Amino acid sequence: MKLNRILALMYMDFLIFFRVKWKLAEIFFFPIITVLIWGLFSVFMQRFAVEAGLIVVIMNLFWSFAHVSQTSTNIAMLEDVWSGSFKQLFVSGITKSEYIIARLIFSSFVAILILSIISIMAYYIFNITLLAENFFTFLELISITLIASMALSVIIASLIISWGKEYGFLAWTILQIFILLSAPFYTVDVLPQTIQYISYVMPYTNVFETTRNLITTGFVDSTVILKGFIIAVLYLFLSFPLYNFAFNRARKNGVLVRLN
Repeated sequence: MKLNRILALMYMDFLIFFRVKWKLAEIFFFPIITVLIWGLFSVFMQRFAVEAGLIVVIMNLFWSFAHVSQTSTNIAMLEDVWSGSFKQLFVSGITKSEYIIARLIFSSFVAILILSIISIMAYYIFNITLLAENFFTFLELISITLIASMALSVIIASLIISWGKEYGFLAWTILQIFILLSAPFYTVDVLPQTIQYISYVMPYTNVFETTRNLITTGFVDSTVILKGFIIAVLYLFLSFPLYNFAFNRARKNGVLVRLN
């Protein structure tokens, strides 16, 4: 694995990102509009319950961050597939590890940029100071979310490589299922008993639980954060062997060629 090839692929992503207008609109427009909508909802809800409005806005900050960091990687891969450049990149000498790592780093950069913008908006427009007041806790939760989203993007890439480009829709659908099962706006015990067991091993559940507790009680349980880190790292640790297996298998059975 060579750093110069990773940087070259990231440079290509930067050029595409800033030259293709619809990508700029998609990446910046939806998170900004989301925080405005839910921020206004938060202002309205403060007449009834301050905590309810805060929960909705802050959960959507994490949701937008997870969405951008995950989908940016997978959409970039799908664009390579759709344009026919996927195979050409590997013919040029880029390895499968260099390819996915470059995309993960670039997507993380974009996601952190978006998160910074919408967090500043939440702070100055809607006077949501909770994140600034609990900055280090916020960094821990963001780190868990980023690690989990990176793992999820590698898993989705593995599935698309294994099953073919017809399953490209997984890039923007699987995250919604993970968020649903992670209990963002409600506690896990609201879910049916069987689904609760699944929720406990979702990578975002502990992030949402910590955020809700911080808003409603002001208490942060370090064991919940630690559990979130462990689960997220396990997802990431398991995602790369799956990616290597899917890539090698697709190369052998010809699916990799048919991706172009």
